[in-house]
Amino acid sequence: MSYDRETMMMTSQERASPKVNLFLVGAPKAGTTSIDRLLRNHPDVFLPSIKEPCHFCPDVAEQLAPSFRKKQRIDIASYLASAEREELGLAWVTSADDYARLFEGAQERKVVGECSTFYLSSKAAPGRIHGYNPDARIVAVLRRPLDRIRSHYEMDRVHGVTGRSLMSLVEEELALGEDAHWGNCAYYVGASRYSQQLQAFYRYFAPENVCVLSFETLIADPEAELGRLFAFLGNAAPLGPLALPSANRSRAARFPGVNRVLHASGLKPLVSGALRKALPKRLEQ
Repeated sequence: MSYDRETMMMTSQERASPKVNLFLVGAPKAGTTSIDRLLRNHPDVFLPSIKEPCHFCPDVAEQLAPSFRKKQRIDIASYLASAEREELGLAWVTSADDYARLFEGAQERKVVGECSTFYLSSKAAPGRIHGYNPDARIVAVLRRPLDRIRSHYEMDRVHGVTGRSLMSLVEEELALGEDAHWGNCAYYVGASRYSQQLQAFYRYFAPENVCVLSFETLIADPEAELGRLFAFLGNAAPLGPLALPSANRSRAARFPGVNRVLHASGLKPLVSGALRKALPKRLEQ
């Protein structure tokens, strides 16, 4: 379903669920998961059980479809019909009805949000989010590009996405020029082009509706930077001292070759799920 102004039609499910009014759009490996965890525990804030539904970036979804087809083994309709929804990191929620159902039960919350890091680098997301809710608030968390790229690369190595050197992956991306995207390269540099990404959001949203946070300041002075965030949210006061929860710290894979084979074959989610059910956490890791 398109959210273009001229053609937008609300389904009964969309009318029953409140509109999302806060979008935490990225960048990857810049602290967005930590902020998601902080807001998730706030009584005035509602965040869905799927942290990154990626509903408004069909361009990125198409680019990553071959890769995520191997990893995503979730039936969204069955998941949403379940009384007990397991918390998930990322799942592509393409249907407008399914997206609305993620926010069932949020009617009493002042802030209804979601955190999809692909939105920042998506060419489609700014316009589609604006078509859905022109009054939405946008939060972008940025990190020094070189540090972000290194962290992103280390995460990909841990997850078995790549065994190549960082330099070779960057050179491959740069050789593609304007044609580079998430589907044909690692896209480390592309995901770090913050200026043009933010300009795309400023074309649709007023400056007062966009808040840009710094990962480095979040680490060095979390109270000040998170204070800015809560001031931006306006109607959600912080609870007690402000501190950033730790999240998504990379750890080296014990068996990198096996890890890459499992990832490439699409078997990693199945193996990981089986181990998680059968073994204590430390043994599973």
